[in-house]
Amino acid sequence: MKYTKSNEKINYEAEIRDMSHDEFKNYCLKVSKEIDDYCKNNNIRIDYVVPILRSGAVPAVYIANELNLIKFAPIQVKKIKQNGIYDHIILLNSLKDLDKNKELILLVVEGTFSSGDTANTALDEIKKTLPKAKILFSTICIRGEENMPKGIEKGFYGVDLPREKLFTYPWETADMKENHPDQKIENIFY
Repeated sequence: MKYTKSNEKINYEAEIRDMSHDEFKNYCLKVSKEIDDYCKNNNIRIDYVVPILRSGAVPAVYIANELNLIKFAPIQVKKIKQNGIYDHIILLNSLKDLDKNKELILLVVEGTFSSGDTANTALDEIKKTLPKAKILFSTICIRGEENMPKGIEKGFYGVDLPREKLFTYPWETADMKENHPDQKIENIFY
C-alpha cells in the first residue's frame, strides 16, 4: 500500500477551491447509490454507520439518510504533532460496547482519505474491537483510488482528487482549515 508520509512537504495549489453544497450532495448521492447497489447485490444489511470524527460526521449523516440507516457508532481519531512528529490517538470508540462475537456489517465513513493515516488508525482500532465485523468503507474524496484501505470488504468514494488540489467542504473556510481550534494540542482532550 502506498502512503504519503505525514511529514512530507506537499505543494498545494495557490488557491483553495470551495466545494459547493450541491457538489458535496451529489458525491454523497453517488456513494449512497453504490453502497445500496452493493448491499442489494450481496444480500447484506448494514448494522452501524461508523463516522470517523470530525470529517466523516457530515457525510455519514447524508449517506445514512439516503440508505435509511439509523444506528451510529462513531469513532474519533486525533492526529497530533509533538516534538515535530505526527502520531494518532483514539479519543472515542463507541464500538467497544457492541458484541465482539457478532458478525456485524459496518459502514465506516470518512470525509477525505488523503494520506490514510487517520482512517487506517481508525480501521485498525475497529478490527481490534470487533474482529468478526465486515467493513464497508466510504469517503467523499480519495487521493488516489489505488490507496483505498486494505482489509475492508468494499470501498466507495465520491471523487478521486490529486493530493495537491486543496479544497474546502461547504461548512469550512480556508482559514478554518489551517487555524481551527481542533488543531491546537490543548483542545484535544475534552
